[in-house]
Amino acid sequence: MSRLKYFLGGVLLCFAGSSYGQSPHTTCSASNASLSLGQYPSYSATPVDSSGVFTVTCTRTGGPPDTDITVGLGPSANSGSIPNRQLRSASGADVLNYNLYADASRLRVWGDTEGVNTVTETIRLANKTSGSLNFNIYARIDALQDVRAGLYSDSIVVTVSF
Repeated sequence: MSRLKYFLGGVLLCFAGSSYGQSPHTTCSASNASLSLGQYPSYSATPVDSSGVFTVTCTRTGGPPDTDITVGLGPSANSGSIPNRQLRSASGADVLNYNLYADASRLRVWGDTEGVNTVTETIRLANKTSGSLNFNIYARIDALQDVRAGLYSDSIVVTVSF
């Protein structure tokens, strides 16, 4: 099994950089993607939802046609927690509670414990071909947070295993 690590960071929470990993017969890479969490009006009565896509591209050179791709999203750099991720203001004075989810209904928090809260998809490739898998990421900034206007950010380690 190979692992790739990516970082979500900056004002828009974006993947910064790509790497390559290799299993015996399959090579995979992850594309750069961005996830904008949108604008949050202070003390919004409703949560602010957004979504983005993370793409993994694989090439097969022999071996079985199916490869399982597992994506994990690590804890917030600001809170140190997966269940309680936080965006921090540029001044460091305010935080916004948010989270990242594996489903559009935003019921399944996306974490980094394989087999528990990661997402696994199988890619099937003919020999000597390439293909891509898209992983949808859903975000939500919680309602009723009293914060000052400004830029907020967080960092998340994204692990891709195959």
